[in-house]
Amino acid sequence: MSGKKAFLDTNLFIYLIEENELHLHKVHNLLEFLEKNGYEIITSTLTLGEILTKPYKENRLDLVETYKDFFSQMELVELNNEIASLFAKVRADYRIKTPDAIQLASAVYAKAELFVTNDDGLSQFESDGCRVLLLSEFL
Repeated sequence: MSGKKAFLDTNLFIYLIEENELHLHKVHNLLEFLEKNGYEIITSTLTLGEILTKPYKENRLDLVETYKDFFSQMELVELNNEIASLFAKVRADYRIKTPDAIQLASAVYAKAELFVTNDDGLSQFESDGCRVLLLSEFL
């Protein structure tokens, strides 16, 4: 591995896992780009929590296990005191909702070079080491 990291937001995993017809081809293009350029894919434990909510609500414990297995294959950034401080600063500076601020702060903390999302409201975020890309850039 080159040491380069790309942090993927929750919505991208939902598109991939649920095979969303509108966005799936862009997610595949993104994954191809990341592989070709030597990026390791990371996300946070918040992503796992968000993904597991629907299967738990529907009592689909089989899906819960499938998703846990899927995410066990990648680095999951865990919330800690430093991330809590970073996400508070992100919320204060950009007026971003808590879950989104946690994701952005987690990416910065993990030293991800890229943060990829389909939420264009997050494109306003700026960090020296982490650049926000929108899924729409991977047509």
